[in-house]
Amino acid sequence: MKAGLFILFFLTCICCGAQQKPLYDSALVQTREFNATTIEKYKESSSFKYQNELAESPSLWDMFWHWFWKTYDNIMKTEGGRTTMKVIYWLLALGALAFFVYKIRTMNRVALFESVASQQTPWYAEEENIHAISFEEAIAKAVEEENYRLAIRLHYLQCLKIVSDKNIIAWLPNKTNSAYLNEMKGTDYYQPFKAITYIFEKAWYGNSAVLPQEYEQISEQFNQFNKQMQA
Repeated sequence: MKAGLFILFFLTCICCGAQQKPLYDSALVQTREFNATTIEKYKESSSFKYQNELAESPSLWDMFWHWFWKTYDNIMKTEGGRTTMKVIYWLLALGALAFFVYKIRTMNRVALFESVASQQTPWYAEEENIHAISFEEAIAKAVEEENYRLAIRLHYLQCLKIVSDKNIIAWLPNKTNSAYLNEMKGTDYYQPFKAITYIFEKAWYGNSAVLPQEYEQISEQFNQFNKQMQA
């Protein structure tokens, strides 16, 4: 009985399998071809050339900074190193502050930022004795040498001498122009003196050269001030 059932099941499977037919895809297949010219263009383009570039060897300058920052990091990793660096920072800050205060106390407000070129001047450019200078000769010599900045400074010193001789100001070496202006407040000469002080500081401490035509106009203003003082 069991054998008969098995044979019947086997024959049924064969019949079912015989009834199935294979399926075929009836869609049209379009074959796409690559453009050989376009491919060659891509091959020649630098954008599609992926190569590993060799890193340049570091310069001595780069090696120095690498060593510097590595050493700095090693120092900052320790408590003692951090304390030492704090002390150094404070010393540098105090030194810069002391230098700044010194410059303010010993120089005019514009001279604080004067260029190196303006420091290369003859002997009577800084701690001069205005009562020992022959101004007419010194000014004439400066103009002859076309050193108009120096000539303007001599004009200004001459004005200081005249004002000092009239006891309007108390002249002292290294005294600032601002101090002289404060002494002249309330006088008829304050505004004219303020004007020539501005002219002098701009010409002497500025970075631009003074042209002959400019000097003629400036010297005339100083002469007018001297005449006003001597009137």
